[in-house]
Amino acid sequence: MDNLEERQREMRERNSAASKRKQAVAPAIPAPQIGDSSDVHALKKQIAKLEKRVLALEAENQSLRLQKTIVVERGTQKSGEDTVREQRHNFFKYSNARRY
Repeated sequence: MDNLEERQREMRERNSAASKRKQAVAPAIPAPQIGDSSDVHALKKQIAKLEKRVLALEAENQSLRLQKTIVVERGTQKSGEDTVREQRHNFFKYSNARRY
């Protein structure tokens, strides 16, 4: 079990490092060129901001998916006693159905 938790931690670290690299590589605002008007430059600035926002949202989405996965994994673990109880329940449930 400890090995699984250690691998999950390593995977989270790799994913967070990858998302940080994506954010660091975000495109810089391009300098206005000679033929560009102020409208074109403003649009380029807006596009750069939106691209940066998309990268941030993707990183947030990835972290939320990891949290969701962890919660689901914790919820699906059953103890041995629970499985025995469920097996007994199913046995009596279906064995009674055969009598009629």
